[in-house]
Amino acid sequence: MPDMQIERAPGGFQVDGFVLQRGKCGCGGMGGDCCFTYSKVKKDGNRLVYEGKATAPSTSDNFNWGYVVKKGDIEVQVDMQDTHDPKPFFVGYSPPALTAWVDKGWQVISQYENPAES
Repeated sequence: MPDMQIERAPGGFQVDGFVLQRGKCGCGGMGGDCCFTYSKVKKDGNRLVYEGKATAPSTSDNFNWGYVVKKGDIEVQVDMQDTHDPKPFFVGYSPPALTAWVDKGWQVISQYENPAES
């Protein structure tokens, strides 16, 4: 089996069949909840770091969650500011669920979920 590698994908990177993408509002600063949301991903050696924000001033049931997974020498970190409120305005791309990584044999290094500070 060949070594797994991080590869470029449209708007981000992919590894082991998972795609992590960046996305941001295209409203040009005209206002609205989408202007507060985004996703971004960067590569640092054998590490991918995803950051997403799906909260806005109009959301109230906000929380933070994330995880770090590892397979071989590749590590993926996910940090998300999220809301339990409906979020049809989110312009980013959601990261893969932790269970999807585990199903493909990735080791969970850490995970968290806690209420967002007001």
